[in-house]
Amino acid sequence: MKQLILPALMLASPLLAACEPETPRTVTVTAEGWAVEPAHYAVVKLYIGARAETRAGALEQAQALFTTLEEQLPQLDGLESFDLRTQELDIQQDCPRGQNRTIFVGAPCDALAYVVSQDITITLSPVRLAGNMASLANELGVLNVELGHFVSADAEALRRAAAQHAFTNARESAAMMAEASGLELGEIISIQPSNDYYRPPPMPSEPQAIVVTGQRLTPASQLEIAPEDVREIRQIEVVFELVDPAPDSDD
Repeated sequence: MKQLILPALMLASPLLAACEPETPRTVTVTAEGWAVEPAHYAVVKLYIGARAETRAGALEQAQALFTTLEEQLPQLDGLESFDLRTQELDIQQDCPRGQNRTIFVGAPCDALAYVVSQDITITLSPVRLAGNMASLANELGVLNVELGHFVSADAEALRRAAAQHAFTNARESAAMMAEASGLELGEIISIQPSNDYYRPPPMPSEPQAIVVTGQRLTPASQLEIAPEDVREIRQIEVVFELVDPAPDSDD
């Protein structure tokens, strides 16, 4: 009986192997791509603050400064579009040493004064006016001004262009490796991001074109800047199938 089973197993082994799925031959490449375009918008960040003996007094000072900025910054000479966004007001107590500074229920202190602060983000065009916007804000009483970053007119289109460039480079690299192995590229098995590069934060909102009805304002100290191009970099990993070369048509 054993003599009958052994040959049967020997005959079945090649058939079982033939039924197993063939592992595809693949090549994996990592490639980088980029896209560059001139900046269309500039982002300027402002920090305003006020200090008074009472909470109401500090809030009143902060509100007065904010109203001045909201009314006069859009009057900047040459401005074409403008958007102003605020973060929530932060109110702190100026407490004696060792006492809690943060205002919340159950944690009072013998406040010496109250300090109110707020962050403001301005998006504007043309980008060449970012320096003058910062200078004007400073002259109007802003404590701290930061030239943030520059934004393209269509950030999503720029990302797509960088990704397409990365894929083109990946295919070229994979094709060279396949040719060196005597094979050709087949289907794309997978595509995934390989690394997350830093990119400037997205534009807070689409600035609106402005119509100035009052007098245009020019800061006493004009600040010229050289806008940087917006650069998007993408890195991807692509897995290609490798196949045998197609036979020549003459064969």
